[in-house]
Amino acid sequence: MKKIFLVLFAIMATSFTNGVTAQTLPNPYTGTWEHQNGNQKFILSIWVDSNNIMLGHYKMITVDNKGQQTGIIYNSKKEVHNSGIDWPHAVYFGDMSNGYPQTLGGPITDNTVNNQRGFIKGLFVFTPNYPLGSTAQWEVKKAQGVREPNEPDFNIPNNILLTKVSNSINLD
Repeated sequence: MKKIFLVLFAIMATSFTNGVTAQTLPNPYTGTWEHQNGNQKFILSIWVDSNNIMLGHYKMITVDNKGQQTGIIYNSKKEVHNSGIDWPHAVYFGDMSNGYPQTLGGPITDNTVNNQRGFIKGLFVFTPNYPLGSTAQWEVKKAQGVREPNEPDFNIPNNILLTKVSNSINLD
């Protein structure tokens, strides 16, 4: 009887082992960010791909007085020339494997301009307001270097305050 009790106790003790798993913290930046000026709304969609690279697309839409979309002015998620393939991203935040910095920045492509090449390269800075809340400062500027003659300005708005409105994205 004593042996049966010890065997049952050993089985029960091993079945109650504590498993330790790493906790994946949610990315505070992924989701949908917006800025509205009159009846125009700039929307920035941010996601992390399977390689832990944070990317984005943006668009400018028109809205009615209830905030409902009435039209699209431009959208960076569009076909590359006439290739049948969409731009994979227009905003590149970088590798997030080592955590999320307080200020993010990197290359941005304005593929919505009317330009000989079809796009303008630049740089963006995305600075969340801390403690991390639902707003961030957004700035864009042209990259230094040689430019095309008569290169137009960005369509992308500059020096605006974005508000996070959702943890999900809709690229349509």
